[in-house]
Amino acid sequence: MPGVAPNRLMRALGLVGLAVAATMPHAAQAQVRDARACATQTESMADERIAACAALLETGRLHGKPLGVAYSLRGLAYLDRGDIPHAISDLDRAVELAPDFAPAYQNRGNAWYARGNYGQAIADYDATIRIDPNSPSPYVNRATVRRDLGYVEGALADYQKAISLGANRSTPYSGRGQIYLRQHDYARALNDFDSAVRLDPAAANYMLRGQAREGAGDLNRALADYQEAARLDPKDIAALTAQAGVWRKKNDFDKAIAVYDRAVSVDQAAPATYKLRAEAYAVKGDRKRAMADISRALKFSWDASFLKTRGALRLEDGDLEGVVHDADAILKLDADNTAAYALRGATLARKKDYGNALADLDKAIKGDGSDALAYGERGQVYLAKNDSNRALADFNRAIELGTISAAPYRGRAQIEKDKGDIAKSMSDLTIAIQRDPRPADPYFMRASLRNANAKGDTDLVLADLNAGLQRQPDNLAGLLARAQIRQGKGDTTGAIADYDAVLKGEPTNTKAYYQRGLAREKVSQYEGAIADFKMALARDANMAEARKALARATANAPREKPHIAESGTKNEIKPAAAAKETEKPQEPVKLQETKKIEETKNQKPDEKLVRYERERKSAERRGKKYEKEARADRERHKVSERHKTARIVEKRRIVMQSNEPRYIRAGSEDSRRLDSRDTRFTDIWNDRR
Repeated sequence: MPGVAPNRLMRALGLVGLAVAATMPHAAQAQVRDARACATQTESMADERIAACAALLETGRLHGKPLGVAYSLRGLAYLDRGDIPHAISDLDRAVELAPDFAPAYQNRGNAWYARGNYGQAIADYDATIRIDPNSPSPYVNRATVRRDLGYVEGALADYQKAISLGANRSTPYSGRGQIYLRQHDYARALNDFDSAVRLDPAAANYMLRGQAREGAGDLNRALADYQEAARLDPKDIAALTAQAGVWRKKNDFDKAIAVYDRAVSVDQAAPATYKLRAEAYAVKGDRKRAMADISRALKFSWDASFLKTRGALRLEDGDLEGVVHDADAILKLDADNTAAYALRGATLARKKDYGNALADLDKAIKGDGSDALAYGERGQVYLAKNDSNRALADFNRAIELGTISAAPYRGRAQIEKDKGDIAKSMSDLTIAIQRDPRPADPYFMRASLRNANAKGDTDLVLADLNAGLQRQPDNLAGLLARAQIRQGKGDTTGAIADYDAVLKGEPTNTKAYYQRGLAREKVSQYEGAIADFKMALARDANMAEARKALARATANAPREKPHIAESGTKNEIKPAAAAKETEKPQEPVKLQETKKIEETKNQKPDEKLVRYERERKSAERRGKKYEKEARADRERHKVSERHKTARIVEKRRIVMQSNEPRYIRAGSEDSRRLDSRDTRFTDIWNDRR
C-alpha cells in the first residue's frame, strides 16, 4: 500500500525536532539526528528507525501532537518490519495524541489491511481523506481495498480521483489497470500499464503489461515484457515462469522446459516451478520426468494442486487406485476442494459408472470453471453416451484451458472423424500421440484416415500401422490393413505373413483367405493359392472374385510345371516350339491333358509320358481332396452360422435390455460377431475412451 508522502513526514520531522530542541537545547544536535532517523521511510532501516523513535519517546520531553507524531513514525517503522500488533498499538496512540495528523490514520489503515481487517482499513482511509482531501495516496489505498472487496465502481472512482489530483506515481495507473485486466478489457488495461511503465519502469509494471498483452493474444510482445522484467530482477521466479507459460501457448515445450530449468536454478526450493515443469514434460510424453518433478514438488509442499497434477498423471497411466488415493488426500487437506471431485469422477468414468461420474464432474466444474481435467473427463463420459455435441464442447474447453492430458485430443479426433473433417482429426491425433505415445488405437485411427485420404502417403500409413502393431500385435484389422498395404507395395512375403497372423486369430475371415490367395498366386505358389481360394468359397459360395481367381490359378498351375525331356529323343520339345505354344489361346486344362494323351496313344510309352501321367493323377487326387475338404468346411460353416445367429440374437436381446452405451473396438471378438462388413482397410478404428 502507498505510504505517506516524504514532504509530509519532513514537516512532521520538523515538528518533532522543534519540540526536542525547545525542551533540550544542549542535546539538540543528537536529538535532531534521532528525529531524522525516526522519520525516514527506508524499509530496510526499520530496526534503526524503531530505535531512534524509541530514544525520542524515552526522553519524556515530548507532549501533545509532537508525541503523537513520534508514535506514528515508530508505528510506521513497525509496519515496515512486519510487526503488525506493535504498529497498530503505536498508531492508536498517535491518533489519540494527534487526532488531526492524517498520516497516522493512513498508516493505521495500511496495518489493518495487512491484517485483513478491510472494514477498519477503509474507515481509517476515510478519516485520512476528510483531514487531507487533496492527497492522492489515501484514494489509491482505499481503491485497492475496494477492488479486493469487489466494489469495482468505487475503486475506479478512487483511482480516477488520485489521477486527477496530479499523482505522478505509477500506483493509480497500475491499480486501475488491474481492474481492467480482471474485466478482460485489455485495451484499457494496456493504456494504464503503459502509463505505469513510463512513470516507473519497474519489473512489476512490466509483468502487469505482459499479462495484458498475453490476454490480448499478443504473445510476442508479452514475452518481451516478461523478459525485461526478468532482466530487471533476475531472481524473479514469476517472470521466468511467465515466459515459460508463453512458450507453452506457442507449443514450444522444449523452450518452456529450458526456462523452467533457469527458474529451478534460481530457486531449487520453489515447488510450483517443479509442478509447472512436470506439466510440460507430461505434454511432451515424458512421463518419467513428469512424475519425478511432481513428486519433488510434493516433498516441498503437500499441496492440493500438486496432488491433483499427480492424480492426473496417474489417471493417464491407468493407476486408478493411485488416483483415488490422491483424491482422498486432497479432501483431507480441504473438504470443499473440487479438484478431488474431478479426480474421483474421472476414476468412476474409467469404471463406466457414468451416472456417479457425471455427478462428481459437474460438481467439480461448478466449483472451478477452469478445471481442464474435469471438462476433459466429462467429455469422455458424454462421448461414451453418444452425446457428441456435449462431448465436443467439453473437449474444446479442456484444450482451451491447457489440459496436459492426451484424452481430450483423442476424443475430439473421433468426433471430427465421424463428421468427415479428416484434416482436423489427423491434427488432433498427432498431438495425442505426441503427448501419450503408448496407446495403439490413435496410430490405427490415423492410419485409416491417411489411407482414406486421396493424397495419402502409403509410407506414412505403413509407419502408423507398424507403430500400432508394436503396441497391439494381435489387432486383426491392423494386420489385415498392413497386409494389403504390403501387398500393394510389392512386399508379398510380408503380406502373406500378416495374412497368416490374421487367419490364425480369425480362421473364418473370408477376405483374408482370398487376399492371401492373390498374394500366393503372384509368387507362383499356385497350390497354396488354389487352397486359399477354395477356403474363401467354402465360406462364401457367392464370392465371384474368388471363383474367378480359382479358375485362373487352376488353369495356370499345370503350365508352370517344368517340361522334362530326354536329350536326343524325338519327343523333346524345342524352345521355339514351346514359345509358339504359349502364344496360342489358352484351353481348358482337361482338354489340354486329353489332347496330350491322344497325341501319345500310338507312341511307345517312354519315361517322360509315364512321369507326366503320374503327376496328372496326383493333381487329380489333390483336387478331389480339396473338394472334399471344401464340402466338409461348408457343412461346418452352416452349423457354425446357426450357432452364431443364435448367439447374436441372444446378445442383442441382452444389449437392448441394458442402458449401457455400446462401443466396439475393431478386431475384437464383438466386432467380428456383430459386423459382417468388408474388413478391408477402411475403418480399423471404433470408438474408444
